[in-house]
Amino acid sequence: MSKPALPAPALSFGAPIPLSGAQKTALLLLLLEEDQAAAVLSRLSPEEVEAVGRAMLDVAEANPATVDRLLDEVLALADETVAVGEGGATVRRMLGRALGPDRAGGMIDRLGQRAKPPAFEGLAWLEPFAIASLLEGEHPQAQALVLVHLPPERAARVLAQLPRDRQPDLVRRVAVMGAVAPHVVEALDRGLARRMAACPPRQPVTDMGGMRRAADLINMAGIDEEAALSVLGAVDPEAADVLAETLFTFEDLARLDDRALQTVIRQMEADLLVPALRAAEASLRERILKAMPQRAAQALQDEIDSRGPVKVEEAEAAKKAIAAATRRLAAEGVISLPGKGPAYV
Repeated sequence: MSKPALPAPALSFGAPIPLSGAQKTALLLLLLEEDQAAAVLSRLSPEEVEAVGRAMLDVAEANPATVDRLLDEVLALADETVAVGEGGATVRRMLGRALGPDRAGGMIDRLGQRAKPPAFEGLAWLEPFAIASLLEGEHPQAQALVLVHLPPERAARVLAQLPRDRQPDLVRRVAVMGAVAPHVVEALDRGLARRMAACPPRQPVTDMGGMRRAADLINMAGIDEEAALSVLGAVDPEAADVLAETLFTFEDLARLDDRALQTVIRQMEADLLVPALRAAEASLRERILKAMPQRAAQALQDEIDSRGPVKVEEAEAAKKAIAAATRRLAAEGVISLPGKGPAYV
């Protein structure tokens, strides 16, 4: 007589992992065939595609319990939902297939705004730099019209890429812009679409260098800062000043030893310390006050409290002045900056 088969051991699925909306969409797409997932992605906005793309990287290894719970949610939602198209987008696709592009365009115009695509829809897939390059040569009023139709954050990033001397005027034009006839918006939209098709906007060159990278190289390779700044200053003094600020900033005072910090603070006037400490991190402010004689520290704290808020520009200027003075003291051998040898041997 054969022995009864033992039951298979239960699989350990683990606890379901909580997912955001974007992560649920991403996981569901990963469960589909690639062609099916691509068809769904093609219906999403650029912002949605970006959010789902990032989420795909997070959920690529979800456990079985999480997948099961997601599928249960999808089935429950499907029982309560009837999909009947996407409104204007569905109407445009159907008319295009049935009537051809020319006749469909006329019919869509007769159906009104609800059937028309959103203004400047093609710009949604471009980076702000590319949009700004596309707008080069357009009349400022046309540029302002495009900015009005973009989401605020995106419009601000595009504005920042346009020539600095034009930016105040563009803000003014946006502020006073009234109602604009639909045919004006449509004409500009078509014109930009033709330009995109004929000559795709240039993309920004990847910034692989910069002051931060140069500062990292100096710090990590142990290169003498003064020698590097001297070489750069010979060809570009302004760039050397910026690099010096990048190498040692006001916040780096926290890395000085107590003796060096006391030396720096003794050299500083209250007119610099008050605005700088007002904007400093609490831990750095406390350490600087501790580096001072108790009576002087209390007097400085009282002045900070009595003066009240200071302008950001004033605080930043004070921070830069203190950092520059610290670098001068280091260059004179009075103190040692973090990562450098002793001032005296």
